[in-house]
Amino acid sequence: MERMRTGKGATHRFATLAARDLATVQVAHLKTRFELAERSLLAERAVALVNEAFADYEAKHNIIRVKPGELVVEHSGEKLLLPLLETHWVARLARDMSLLEVKRQHEHDQYCQLQKVDPEATYGDLWRLLGRESQVKRRAPKGYDFLPEEPQPHTAVPLLPRMPQDMEAVPEPVMTAVTEILANDYGCKPARAEAMIKAIAGIRAWCCPKITELAPGQMVWLAHCIRKTRRTDPKLFVPVILTVVTLDEQGKTFSHRGEFKRAKVAQIERITTEAWRQDGVLTNSDVEWLTGLTPNVIRELLEAYQEKFGIILPTAGTVLDMGRPLTHKKLVVEMALGGMTTREIARRIYHTPEAVDAYLRTFDKLLILRYYGLPIGAMVRVLGHGRKLIEEHLALADKHFPTADDLKAYLTGRGVSLENIC
Repeated sequence: MERMRTGKGATHRFATLAARDLATVQVAHLKTRFELAERSLLAERAVALVNEAFADYEAKHNIIRVKPGELVVEHSGEKLLLPLLETHWVARLARDMSLLEVKRQHEHDQYCQLQKVDPEATYGDLWRLLGRESQVKRRAPKGYDFLPEEPQPHTAVPLLPRMPQDMEAVPEPVMTAVTEILANDYGCKPARAEAMIKAIAGIRAWCCPKITELAPGQMVWLAHCIRKTRRTDPKLFVPVILTVVTLDEQGKTFSHRGEFKRAKVAQIERITTEAWRQDGVLTNSDVEWLTGLTPNVIRELLEAYQEKFGIILPTAGTVLDMGRPLTHKKLVVEMALGGMTTREIARRIYHTPEAVDAYLRTFDKLLILRYYGLPIGAMVRVLGHGRKLIEEHLALADKHFPTADDLKAYLTGRGVSLENIC
C-alpha cells in the first residue's frame, strides 16, 4: 500500500487535526489565561492531574461525557459514542500510515464500540448510523439541480452558547487531591492552584458535554475561533456542537449522484452554520473529514451554492483568511459596487460589518493609488497585501471604472478629496 511522504503530501492536509485534542486545548487556554511559559510543565501536569481525577470521579458516579471527535448515536434504544476523530491515529499520517489505513482503523474502532451494545451488529448498521451509504455512480438526470430552492437562514440554526464559566463547580474530592499535589510537588500556591483547577475543569466540561446534552447524530468538534488573530495560539480551539447526521439522513439511499450531492450540500450548509453560530469556523480539512467528500467535490458544492444564492458559507478560508481568501474579498467589493449595504453584505458572507468595511477601505486605498498611477510593486509595499490580491482588485477597478473620470467620480462620491499632482 502506498505510504505518505514525510513532507507535504496528499494526506498531510489533515496534520492539524492531530492537535484537536482535549489536553492540548486545555494547556493552550491555561497558558494564555495565567500567562505561563510556552513549554510549561506546570500547565501540562495540572491538566493531566485534573483530567485523571475527573475521570475517576465521573466513573464512580456514572457520568458519561462526550469527548471532542466522538459522535452520539442511538442503536437498539441505547445511546453510544462512536469515534469520528481519534487524534492518535491521525498523528500517524505524517509518519507511517496512509489516509486509507487511518480511516479503516477509525471504522474498526467504531464497529467495536457498536458491538459492545449489539454483538450482532454489522458494518451495514454502522454505515447507516453514520449516514454514509456507499456513493452511487449513476449520473444525475440532465438539468437536475442538486441545490436547495432557498438557502437556510442562519437564524434557523439553534444557538447553543456554552462557555467555561457556565459549567458546574469542581467536586470537593477532585479539588482537594489536585491542589495538594500541585502545592507539594510543584510549589504552586494553594489559591493559584485552585484557580487553575477551576479553569481546567471549566474547559473540560466546555469541551466535553454530558451525553444527555447531545441528540443522536451530534458531536463536539474543536474548531478555530472566529476571533482568532495572527498572534493567537493556533491551539486555542473552541468546542462547537455539530449535527453531523440527522435522523432523516441515516440509512438514506440515493438513486443517482444528484441526490447524493443535494444531501451533502444540506450537511455542509448545516455544520458550517452551526459552527459559526457558536463562534467557530471549520477548515476545508474539517469539512472533508466530517463529510467524507474529496476537496474537489467540496469546492464544487460551495461554488455552486455561492453562484446560485450569492452567499459564501462560513469556513476558515473566508472568515479567517485561512486558505484561499481572494474569492470572498472580491465578492465583497462586487456586492458593494452593486449597491448592497455593509450589513447586507455581512449577512451574506457571515462576516461582521466591521470586517466588510475593512475590505472596502482597502479597495478604496487601492483605487486612490491607481488614480495617481502608482505601479503594482509600490502598491504591494504601501498597502501591505499580497500581489495576487492587488491584481484581483485592479481587475475589478478596470471592470467598473474603465476611465479616469469614472474612477474620480466614484472616489469623490466616497468622500475622497483628490488633488492634482503637477
